[in-house]
Amino acid sequence: MANPTDSDSISIFMTSLVQVFQEHLNQNVFLQIGIIAVTYLLASLFARKVGQYLEKDIEKIKGHMRFALAPAHFAIVLKYFFWLALVWFFQALFKHLKMPQELLHLAITFVAAALVIRFVSFYIKSTFWSRVVYVICLFVVALRVFKLLDSTVHLLDSMTIGLGGLSFSLWDMIEAVTVFILLWTLAGSANRFLAVWLAASTTLTYSDRTLIQRAIYSAMLVVVILISLSAAGIHPAAIAVTGGAIGIAIGIGLQKIGSNIVSGITLLLKKPIRQGDVIAFQKSFTGADYGWVTQIGILYVHVATPNGSSILIPNEDFVTQQIENLSYDNNRVLLHIPFGIGYKSDLDQAKTLALSAVTGIARILNTPEPACLVREFGDSTVNLELRVWIDTPRDGITNIKDAVLMSIWDSFHANGIEIAFPQRDLHIKSAVPFTIFKDKPQPDAKDSPANEG
Repeated sequence: MANPTDSDSISIFMTSLVQVFQEHLNQNVFLQIGIIAVTYLLASLFARKVGQYLEKDIEKIKGHMRFALAPAHFAIVLKYFFWLALVWFFQALFKHLKMPQELLHLAITFVAAALVIRFVSFYIKSTFWSRVVYVICLFVVALRVFKLLDSTVHLLDSMTIGLGGLSFSLWDMIEAVTVFILLWTLAGSANRFLAVWLAASTTLTYSDRTLIQRAIYSAMLVVVILISLSAAGIHPAAIAVTGGAIGIAIGIGLQKIGSNIVSGITLLLKKPIRQGDVIAFQKSFTGADYGWVTQIGILYVHVATPNGSSILIPNEDFVTQQIENLSYDNNRVLLHIPFGIGYKSDLDQAKTLALSAVTGIARILNTPEPACLVREFGDSTVNLELRVWIDTPRDGITNIKDAVLMSIWDSFHANGIEIAFPQRDLHIKSAVPFTIFKDKPQPDAKDSPANEG
């Protein structure tokens, strides 16, 4: 038989538990928990769909336009961001309806901290900065849980900083920096998402896609800066008045950067070069003198060379200097291959052999036909030039010249054509008589006058 004391204790416990549940039910705790759970499911479903879309189309995109964040990681970050936005919306709704929203308020703190920590773990490669952000997130969560956040914010808000006509508190600066980092990162992710979407379009050229992407990204950055300034309580007009002189000084110092940015926009609009075009330039450190455009960036044009290196050429050079675009109208390139023969060789036979030597070499076009011309009569050789047309210069130019010269070498040697080299002949007009004198022997030491007597 049960102990009456135990029964009374159980009854008291159950009564207290029911009271607690009733109190919580009055505060809509279960409703808030349900909203948190449902919003999490909606955010997970949305992020999964986005991740599947990115995984499906990621292989269609060139390497330099892929996400800096993997599609799976991007979907995780997007899940937390969407979840935070939904919980934030319901908290604002509860507040408007004057309903309790303490649990939603606490959930926002934890979801925001989880979002930042997830994002940091994917994007920040530095262990130090990753730990710094992690500690800051934990510190903010602890302040929120122990209800010290408001007092801390009030303390930071009381610490004001004056700069000319501008005045802002330490909390305003922290808030502005935080908002800027979050929005700037979000803008970067949106820009990469836009790049994926534009890359799937078959009606837009590379220049059109890059121009649209860059214009939208610039507009997003302007919006991010304005929102960040607004978060700090700074009106843009105040900055225009106070920072006028600073802006002029910065503009003078960064005029080269501005010139490259404007030149980059000009390249995308006028399209003197396009992605994949083969251009010729002065020899680089690695000896390359031509390459193909892989990317038109904000400041530089990225050019890949046949030896595997990548050259960054400022955008301004393509606008202010002469650039030889070998494939502007088409992919055909005319090669000039000079060589020389001796004066005793049959010139007509040499030209015929040179033209027949290029027959059958891959990538040399039959139309226009190859031509062999006499350039000049040199000091020691008759200088000729073989001109041939090739296609797909991106596959190499030097290798074609090597194949042509080797074929000419074999053909000339087989038919007795002399490939001349510089020679000098010495002609003596008149002989000058000369006499060879035999050296007079030197006396021995013992016969020396100093040793006589």
